[in-house]
Parts: sequence; structure tokens; C-alpha cells
Amino acid sequence: MEAIRKFVDLMPKERLILAQAWWLLLLAELALRTIPFKHILTLTQNICVKGREKPTRELTPPVERLAWLVDVAGRYSLVNATCLKQALVLSWLLGRKGLATSLQIGVARHDDTMTAHAWLEQEGQVICGHTGGRRYEPLVRT
Repeated sequence: MEAIRKFVDLMPKERLILAQAWWLLLLAELALRTIPFKHILTLTQNICVKGREKPTRELTPPVERLAWLVDVAGRYSLVNATCLKQALVLSWLLGRKGLATSLQIGVARHDDTMTAHAWLEQEGQVICGHTGGRRYEPLVRT
């Protein structure tokens, strides 16, 4: 019940974005399972280039809030909302607003293990997928 109350307390535009993010996470899961990753990256870049709205400095809600809404959608998603899926979804949402982002995929070594992580940057700042201080060596940058 608490989750429903919090959802209702959101602004109407935020509820819409949350619902879109939830569906886009499902779409990202499907895309990653069925489409070659190169094609997904091309699609992501095309969405940004052909943004439906003119880019504005005053984004409503702001980028940080959009990233939070994607994170919340991920917590209630039917699929495992990995860092890659969340970064793709936020990239798609911002791309539709005409805002360019850069998807980063990197690896980090710690002792005998290697971990991978995806994050999203805008103008050199991490906006989704905070690395938590761990240093990841970028493998893919879009």
C-alpha cells in the first residue's frame, strides 16, 4: 500500500514517466535478448539525434529526477533491471527530449575477479549508474 500511495503522490508527469520507464525496461530486456548489441547502440544514437522535442536547459523533471524515476521503475520491474538496462532506458528518455548522452560500459578487476558495469554520462558527468568510487576501465563509449 505504501508504494501505491507514493505513486499517487507523484506529479502526473512523473507518474507517466515512471510508467514509461517501467515499460522501457521490459523493452530493453527484449531488445538485449533478440537484437545484436551494435544495433541497439545505433538505435539509441538515432533516438538522440532525432529527438522529438527541442532540447532545453530547463528539463521538467530535471535529469536527476528522471534518473531516480528510472531507478524506481527498476525496483518494481518484472525483469532484472541491470545497470545496462537502466542506462539504456534513461538514454532513450533523454534522447526523446533531444538531450545527448554517452553510454559507458567498463570493467574493473578486484583480486581474481572481474566485474562489468554500465553507466550513463551527460557532458562528462555520471547521471545514471554511479560507480561508487570503483574505477572501471571503459570498453565501450557511445
